[in-house]
Amino acid sequence: MILETGRGKCICPPSASSPKIQYRLYQLPCKIKFARCLTMMSCLFGCIHIDMLGLHCSLQEICSRCWANWVRQHICLASLEGDIEGQHWRILRELLPLYQAITSVCIVNGRSTAFWQDVWHGDESFAERFPALYSHCKQPKQSVQAVVIDGLRQHLVLRLTTLAADELREVQVILSQTTLTNAEDRRSSPFASADGNLATSGLYKMIKSSRDPSHLPNGGFWSSRAPPRVQFFAWLLLHGRLQCKSNLLTKKIVDDATCELCDGAPETAEHLLFFCPFSAAFWQRLGVQLEPDTAVRDLHHLQKPGSLPPTHFDTFVLLCCWQLWKRRNGIVFRQESMTLPQFLQSCKLEARAWSCRLPKWDLGVSNLWCSAFSSAM
Repeated sequence: MILETGRGKCICPPSASSPKIQYRLYQLPCKIKFARCLTMMSCLFGCIHIDMLGLHCSLQEICSRCWANWVRQHICLASLEGDIEGQHWRILRELLPLYQAITSVCIVNGRSTAFWQDVWHGDESFAERFPALYSHCKQPKQSVQAVVIDGLRQHLVLRLTTLAADELREVQVILSQTTLTNAEDRRSSPFASADGNLATSGLYKMIKSSRDPSHLPNGGFWSSRAPPRVQFFAWLLLHGRLQCKSNLLTKKIVDDATCELCDGAPETAEHLLFFCPFSAAFWQRLGVQLEPDTAVRDLHHLQKPGSLPPTHFDTFVLLCCWQLWKRRNGIVFRQESMTLPQFLQSCKLEARAWSCRLPKWDLGVSNLWCSAFSSAM
């Protein structure tokens, strides 16, 4: 979805309600304008510092705190909607989906966090995690605070499908475990350094690479049908920026890079996705043969099992890698456990959810994905 931002254009990742819109950027605003826009966004949310193309300056030096406080009184932070109009404000609203896609939120008061579009529980937004329920909401721009206080049911249409009702029960369990306080929500980003500075130069390069992926190394996944956040994940992975423990050790965030899933090797991206015993068994069950020197740069060239069609195989590979990454996060941060059959079942459910992102003439591809996961159980 292309949105005008001054002299340039910016991108809005497709939502669960518009899965067929391709994630593209045909024209970028200048670097300085891009950095300034994200600076204003971060000033509003008051959570991430900005390193403007290598020249660090604090948010207090760039944006007046009084301005941010005044704006917060006139708009809803979760949606940036309110009684403020003008060209600059329109640009900020257009940048919001991008800002939400590159950040995760630690919920405190829930006032600045969008219930459906922000990533505040797990590794995906609720719009993508619960697509059936999201399609039944009357107002998709509510904050977490509003939903927790009012209850989710009153924000939904009266009649729900069976699948939406199942998802509602799962969401209600999450809400029952959510406690709000008076402090402000806290955001983090994989584009932020250890000291909390958001380097816009890296983000700018990432978005610029999506303009013409066919002419850039490691750019082909921009043409996949994966959700925007998974495409961001793929870019981080292919450019060595995934927050695995080996990278965190380099940044001096952790003291030990040993994989917490197997305790047998340093947690590099290659180990986590290919050679950790669980991951190796997963690919073997699917019939994907891995070479001893397989690296993340080889994702585009993984051997396709005969049971899977070549169409959208890049999306299938991203689905598998994304699920492995989510499993890792669940074990490390939430002490979850998942056997290989359970994991294959979760991959099957994810493949079914991603089917809405494929062209209608390719819907049979997702059925073959589901069959492959079922056969591997």
